[in-house]
Amino acid sequence: METPIHHYPIAVFEDRYQGTYSQGRWLAVSQADTPVDRINRAGWMLANGPFGDDVEAMAFWGASPAWIAVGDTPEQAIARLLKSSKPDADGA
Repeated sequence: METPIHHYPIAVFEDRYQGTYSQGRWLAVSQADTPVDRINRAGWMLANGPFGDDVEAMAFWGASPAWIAVGDTPEQAIARLLKSSKPDADGA
């Protein structure tokens, strides 16, 4: 599978809430080194949004950014991410 360069680097995480809010057990993050609130998307993910408390996770998934995709397996999350258009440059 060819990965469009505009998604690199891609980070993959197991969902903290096992799909309760995201509807998938695995998360793929496009451009994982892009800054969000003075840290990169990968670092931000581990401290906020889908990895925050229940209220924060529910709010994040209610309006998730284009730079994240979910799937039941890591491969499925990545495949869904790659099918999306170019990820936005905005933070969370």
